[in-house]
Amino acid sequence: MICRHGYPETVSFRLPDGMTPPERTPEGWSSAISLTVDEDGAFGRECPNPDCLNYFKLFQPEYDLARLRRRLTCPACGHTGDDEAFFTADQLRRIAFGTQQFLEAAGHSALSDFSRSMGDRTVRLGPNVSIRYTAHRNPAPISKPLPTYVEQGTLRTFVCPDGGHRAVIYDLLTACPYCGPDTPPRAIFDDNLAAMRRRLRGVEGLSPEAKAAGERTTAIEQSLTRVISALQNLAKQLHAQAGKEAPAGNPWQNIERLQKRWLADFEDDPLTGLDTEMIKTLRRAFGGRHVIEHNGGVVDVKYVAETGEGAIGRRLRLSTPFVEGALVAAVALADCLEATIASR
Repeated sequence: MICRHGYPETVSFRLPDGMTPPERTPEGWSSAISLTVDEDGAFGRECPNPDCLNYFKLFQPEYDLARLRRRLTCPACGHTGDDEAFFTADQLRRIAFGTQQFLEAAGHSALSDFSRSMGDRTVRLGPNVSIRYTAHRNPAPISKPLPTYVEQGTLRTFVCPDGGHRAVIYDLLTACPYCGPDTPPRAIFDDNLAAMRRRLRGVEGLSPEAKAAGERTTAIEQSLTRVISALQNLAKQLHAQAGKEAPAGNPWQNIERLQKRWLADFEDDPLTGLDTEMIKTLRRAFGGRHVIEHNGGVVDVKYVAETGEGAIGRRLRLSTPFVEGALVAAVALADCLEATIASR
């Protein structure tokens, strides 16, 4: 982070701790402003997409190398832009304050040096006009400390298999901040399912007040929808990577339609490696996601037709063990989908 301004060669001034001593450059004077890192050497980034503003953290050594590409991708929404557009609000406040201190100190020093160079003298501009210069040696203003802040604690760290890049993630993963759309789909799938495993482990530890407020139900339902969404996205990405055209409609929203699409395009049944109980669990999980996302969690005719279970008009009830079973089945199906692509 560099602050620049053109001042005479003789300027010298003091800056707050956290800013490097001023150095002369072809563009003027410069000073670097340090940013806070946590105990692991990670620092915050914020997505510049106003509809996202997702916070995540990167690690200094890797970021220095990645800056050569001048590009970052938000791991939550997939927005890609110039790496310098990803400052957090706290970082921008520190930079703005440091810039102000830089300009004030440099301006005071420049005026003091100019006054000393003129000394106590009078310059006549005409018979009745003169200018009197008086040297002033006012003390330099006391620099104020830079604003401090604390980065958020680390929840989970994603390690991209393509290059070993690390990122601290606080939301569902869409892409590696460095690899962007080239992130291996299976790595994204595995990270999101690991996040859901951790979330499910915390469900029963919720306070009675949280459970009474529906937080337990919400956590279980969201875990299921995100597991199935991750599986659907994996199928879609693998299908595209195999060079297949995007199919009409959305065959990834239903286990039978996904199976038919795979058979038609790859002549391979992805359900072959799954036992009957896993297929039944996946059918309920896919149907449950649709009900939660599109029908307010209330069982409809479509859900009963696809699963053979439930009562129309009643709210779907899910348990933690069921979602854990759906997660295991999702991983098994992901293995089958990936095996198809690997064998081609």
